[in-house]
Amino acid sequence: MVDITAEQFKEIEDDPNIIIIDVRTSNEYATLLRVPNSINCEISTFLIKYREIVGDDKDRLIVTVCNAGNRSGEAARFLRDQGYNAKVLLGGAYGYNRKFK
Repeated sequence: MVDITAEQFKEIEDDPNIIIIDVRTSNEYATLLRVPNSINCEISTFLIKYREIVGDDKDRLIVTVCNAGNRSGEAARFLRDQGYNAKVLLGGAYGYNRKFK
């Protein structure tokens, strides 16, 4: 499974073993809805510096987030191509916040 629902994410969002990467711009991250415990790194920067952010543990779950799923899908596909365990938060930050905020 390459996606994670808002409900599934809610159950694990506080797990310190997962990495949550929000790939929106810093302006979007600062002014729009967010998910808890996320690290902001714009997609273009993330694709270059991903190892600095996610490290070398390819078994650790990485959840990518954006507004609705396009950029986070690109980031998760890229990570999976590198051998990482990456999933996309379905519905993005908006979908999560509609259900839980």
